[in-house]
Amino acid sequence: LALGLVRAGHDVHLAYSPIRPTELLTRGLEALRSAGVTTTPLPMRRSPHPEDVLRALALRKYIRQHGPFDVVHGHSSKGGAIGRLAGFGQRGVRVYTPHALYTMNPELGALSRLTFTGVERALDLLGHGLIMVSDDEHQHALDLGLPADKLFVVYNGIDVEPPSSPTDLRAELGIGPEDLCVGCVARFAPQKAPEVLVDAFDALASRIPRAHLIMVGDGPLESAVREQAADAEARVRIHFPGPLDGPTAMAAFDVFALPSRYESLPYVLLEAMANGLPIVMTRVGGAGSVVVDGLNGLVVPPENPTALAEALAKVLTDDGLRLELSRAATTRVAEFSKDVMIEKTLAV
Repeated sequence: LALGLVRAGHDVHLAYSPIRPTELLTRGLEALRSAGVTTTPLPMRRSPHPEDVLRALALRKYIRQHGPFDVVHGHSSKGGAIGRLAGFGQRGVRVYTPHALYTMNPELGALSRLTFTGVERALDLLGHGLIMVSDDEHQHALDLGLPADKLFVVYNGIDVEPPSSPTDLRAELGIGPEDLCVGCVARFAPQKAPEVLVDAFDALASRIPRAHLIMVGDGPLESAVREQAADAEARVRIHFPGPLDGPTAMAAFDVFALPSRYESLPYVLLEAMANGLPIVMTRVGGAGSVVVDGLNGLVVPPENPTALAEALAKVLTDDGLRLELSRAATTRVAEFSKDVMIEKTLAV
């Protein structure tokens, strides 16, 4: 989005958190700077923290020194909160893209849900608009009581390119060319339900001896999921290559699995489709609007490793179905281009 805005002739400043640096972030920042985006580090913890007040004050000072800005656009709950607090009372509009409102989390208790709903409603008074990235998230925002005239839907978009070139990842992991790979690219966090995918794969592995599972990523649940995999009967066929570039890793997959408990519209879903991968996912954000059950993927209920295993087994054992879903994925992802996302964001 930042690169697209710059190429459209706009002046863009990006405040980002350097607390969890990754190779992907470093490369992305270099590309932004080369394109003329001004970047500034703003250390932020992922969870709410008293230091957030100091970060909002620091961003407010930055806005005064480098502005005035016509738009302050916060991304994620943390970015949305700090952006709206920092920009309140100053020139310009304040826009917030949650990328899955936290209240969509089905594991939230009643008190937590009430608290976070109150926070969203209060912060909404400081902003001018919310950009939802899926129809599910838009409906959820309406259910929270957020004003309909401040809600906009702009689907995430990517560079729709041909599938990535084959990588050496399969060979590095000892996976042969005749084997079948279920792949997942996700943060090892409760939202993404990585433990459900391990259970599902272990249930189907005995029926499909050529099947392997590649879990790309890292996160707070990584140690627990690795221990779970080490205890599985199919442990030698479950692989953890660490955090990798999504599209590059996907060149090693035959099927993409998304076992999340809740989502809005994750980029990895679009990247997998652009790579021509059949999708097996839970009925969360993107299911229905992006992945149509039986057309370009199979959709199952969340928190159901048995249903997930059956859907994965169906795709792995049916070459014709796999090819059919793959072709439909490649066709459908063209509707979710980066240029459309940028155009609609500018319209907001």
